[in-house]
Amino acid sequence: MDTKRKTRVVPALLVVLALVALLVHRRGGKPAMDRAEFVTEFPIFGTVAKVTLHAPRAHAMQATKGAMDRLRALHDTINVFDPESELAVVNRTAAAQPVRCSEELWALLLAAKWAYEETDGAFDVTIGPLMTLWGLHRKRETLPSDEELREARLQVGFDKLLLDHEQRTVAFSVPGMRIDFGGIAKGYALDLVVQTLEDNGVRCGLIDLGGNITCLKEPPPGRDAYVIGLRDPFAKSRLLRTLRLTSRAVATSGNYERQIVIEGRTIQHIVDPRTGQPVANFAAVTVITPKGLHSDVWSTAIFVGGQDLAEQLVRTVPDTGVVFVTQDEEGTPMVRTLGSVTLSTP
Repeated sequence: MDTKRKTRVVPALLVVLALVALLVHRRGGKPAMDRAEFVTEFPIFGTVAKVTLHAPRAHAMQATKGAMDRLRALHDTINVFDPESELAVVNRTAAAQPVRCSEELWALLLAAKWAYEETDGAFDVTIGPLMTLWGLHRKRETLPSDEELREARLQVGFDKLLLDHEQRTVAFSVPGMRIDFGGIAKGYALDLVVQTLEDNGVRCGLIDLGGNITCLKEPPPGRDAYVIGLRDPFAKSRLLRTLRLTSRAVATSGNYERQIVIEGRTIQHIVDPRTGQPVANFAAVTVITPKGLHSDVWSTAIFVGGQDLAEQLVRTVPDTGVVFVTQDEEGTPMVRTLGSVTLSTP
């Protein structure tokens, strides 16, 4: 879950995907003029969103504007760095009294509830106190004590939130709790964008929210797939593998860029909300699945929960695959896949 610029909505997971500019397997011929490429980049969620559409320009501009409006509305709702945002108000007051939620915030809370339950607690939007404890939100010079860890764990757990579905309110049952939508906001947002584009009749394009990527149903003109590159987590300038996709979303969680050292101990930035301990099961986990929300949530959850959770995902969600990256004793990256995924050499 990443940091520290005040424009960021939430600490988001470290993402290591790169869009490969060259798309392969051309069918021949130039793109039709009415399907020209239209690219828009704009800042959101503390990163740069890139929307690439293949549609008539006026049509693409209208669809992109609608998508930008949806993203900015979501950003303004859940920006924890803005004291006036709806989520900031919830975090500030929900321990004292229930807070009524807008439809947007309530929908995201229900998505987070689903994520917590489906991953057996491996994904939890209330993990903030543990992230702070380990110095991942605020620098510290010493390792946390057992007592500090115990107290922080008491403030974590989606099951400690009190949700009133009739009144659409949320309350904290424990003082010191807070909600942070890192690891779910971008995936949730991708699905909003896809819906907005499809409502506007756009079927061909790619959305990249700072590494969380969704490919629309139709490939670019003259090609049969979008090609997504998976970066080597141990050498960022190198691609390990490529994916050829349509109508799929991709997200990666990894520990290798954001880690700190406290009293000689390397602290990884992904923490198990159930134990309170940082985890380093893999160098990277990539999830490829039809929904952006699922790819975002499950990439973190599988990083925490491991093989069992990955098998649960691919067993229950069609057209889903997982890529694990580890390192052998000689420092060579090792790539393993599970489920519906085919990798190619760059």
